[in-house]
Amino acid sequence: MNVSNRIARLFGYELINRKRQVTPDSHIIQLISLCRVDLVLDVGANTGAFAKKLRQEGYRSEIHSFEPVHQTFEILRKESRNDDLWHVYKLALGNSPGRQSINITASSDFASFLDPGSLGKELYKEVDLSGKETVDVSTVDDFLAAHIGDVSKKRIFLKMDTQGYDLKVFDGARRSVPHIVCMMSELSMIPIYAGMPHYHQALRHYEDHGFAITGLFPVSRKEDMSLIEVDCTLINTSEGTQ
Repeated sequence: MNVSNRIARLFGYELINRKRQVTPDSHIIQLISLCRVDLVLDVGANTGAFAKKLRQEGYRSEIHSFEPVHQTFEILRKESRNDDLWHVYKLALGNSPGRQSINITASSDFASFLDPGSLGKELYKEVDLSGKETVDVSTVDDFLAAHIGDVSKKRIFLKMDTQGYDLKVFDGARRSVPHIVCMMSELSMIPIYAGMPHYHQALRHYEDHGFAITGLFPVSRKEDMSLIEVDCTLINTSEGTQ
């Protein structure tokens, strides 16, 4: 073991070669490069960590980030203000347009249209409700039609992290699926929110629409090491997208 690895381990870290052992960040940027992505839809942006990571990894094209909760959106807006190709919207995406009540939680990244389930409350104090807010909701299809125009010329990466609402977001992108060349969805092995789909259901739905898994990356685990959530990346295998 070299000196760098010894020092890293002293502080609880481990150095890896990203070309030999894929990390979530390196895999996503490789997928974006492979699929020649030129537009990222960052749905469930929170304070912008995903978009900032893309910039750090070298992605330089358009990013459109969506965050409906007012206080969180204001942080997102400040984070994006010096990036002319990073556009932010105080907006949720789902399967139909309208207005809807969203649960505000102790930690902003757990805010959801769904109520916390009993298992979620056991696993995370962060899902405790601190209030509700009524927010505007659109769909991927309507947003692209209004703001992008001719999506046939775009190669889209759809990132979804909406705390149990990803399938609703995907169902609002039916017309756009041929132009979504790859995507990422957070899957729950253990349902955190009441009424959210099981990961088997979500994967089957994505596969039925021509998507194949390229990576599964743990997000959180229980103390016994069993998985709670994973980030799943997928590529569109349908004709005309590659």
